[in-house]
Amino acid sequence: MTKGIPLSLQKLKHRFYAVLLPIFLFVASLGWYEESQSDSPDRINMVILPTLILFFIISSWIVFFKKDWIENTEKFNIIAICLVSAIKFTYVVSYELEQTGTLGTFTFWMPIFYMFLFFLLNSRLALLTIAITYIWFLGVGVYKFPELIGTPAATILVQYMFANLVFILTLFFLQTVKQRYIKAEVMEELANTDYLTGLPNRRKIDQALHQALKKQQKISIIYLDIDHFKQINDTFGHTAGDEVLKEFTNETLEVLKEENMLGRWGGEEFMIILKNDLNEAAILAEKIRAHIAQHRFEAVGSLTASFGVTALQEGDTLDTLLNRADKALYKAKNSGRNKVVSNR
Repeated sequence: MTKGIPLSLQKLKHRFYAVLLPIFLFVASLGWYEESQSDSPDRINMVILPTLILFFIISSWIVFFKKDWIENTEKFNIIAICLVSAIKFTYVVSYELEQTGTLGTFTFWMPIFYMFLFFLLNSRLALLTIAITYIWFLGVGVYKFPELIGTPAATILVQYMFANLVFILTLFFLQTVKQRYIKAEVMEELANTDYLTGLPNRRKIDQALHQALKKQQKISIIYLDIDHFKQINDTFGHTAGDEVLKEFTNETLEVLKEENMLGRWGGEEFMIILKNDLNEAAILAEKIRAHIAQHRFEAVGSLTASFGVTALQEGDTLDTLLNRADKALYKAKNSGRNKVVSNR
């Protein structure tokens, strides 16, 4: 698979193929069987359907047993299906449309094929592939249209071409909107995330606290600070300091429940927002303190942290809430560190 594709997308695409390729194989096999049992089998189907069956068998084998080949198989199948579609459309319009008054079951699958292209490829390449296929269809339609004027086949052909065009443009519009929405979400996430630890940053913490104040929610906050962190940087270097911050984050998250929010306030300072009262918050802070004190950090060995705990009170502003937590933390630091201090 392409190295530039995120691993999550690679896995998603693999699952996508693993589910759909057997379905395509079954549909193509069923179509071929029904065609072969017909009194007057369609000659083009008797060539195209076995070809597709072979493609789907090979592709299924690759998906389940040779994952590293999926990228090239994907491109090969797209090219093959485009060629098959062009041949089938040309044949139907040239020899069957006027007699049967229909473009056949082939037309049911083209919109799905367009959607697959937008899912499998980037927007520009998907649009280019679809445009080439559509231009081929349009050229065949324009070439045969004078012969069909005055027949129902002409109306069918015109409606099909316009319906395809509208569908393609709609898909492109939706894909563009989706990408912009995802990009906006990603930018918002980056703006609210600490790059080193992956935790919510101070901006995100402020937002959560403002929301809690606005709704007067029952919350407590734990303000925690790694003891003597400057000495860690001075003794072991800033790279070791960064590793300590990441390991400290992971160890703290091990103790927290999912509904609690841990964020990096700045430097070696962190904050936890909890939907608990002051006593429950203090008990949790003590659990974290003991867990950190007992843990052996890879880069520096043992270390400790100090904790200031307070709860949201009626009439609080963000400044008064944070000021109480800061005073509690200051008291913990100045009374020997490695302590939990609550401030009502």
